[in-house]
Amino acid sequence: MTKEDIRKAAYARWEMEGKPNGQELRHWLDAERELKARDEDLPKTSSDDHHAGVVPESGDETHPAPTSSDAIPSREAKPGRFKPGELASENK
Repeated sequence: MTKEDIRKAAYARWEMEGKPNGQELRHWLDAERELKARDEDLPKTSSDDHHAGVVPESGDETHPAPTSSDAIPSREAKPGRFKPGELASENK
């Protein structure tokens, strides 16, 4: 939930109520509460640590320490290491 999400929801509430003056705070708080409740009802897809940028310093059995990735080739990687027929695009 971002401030922009809250702003849009509060604006929609304000319009639905006929654009009354002096109700900005109430609309904001109601929209914030509604969006927070909606977000709490959604299944959690990642940990809070992920969003906080927490990186574990060392691993254990259940949470191993981060390792390097094979997704990005190292500087030592040599071009042309695939043989014809090995690439998925060639197996169509």
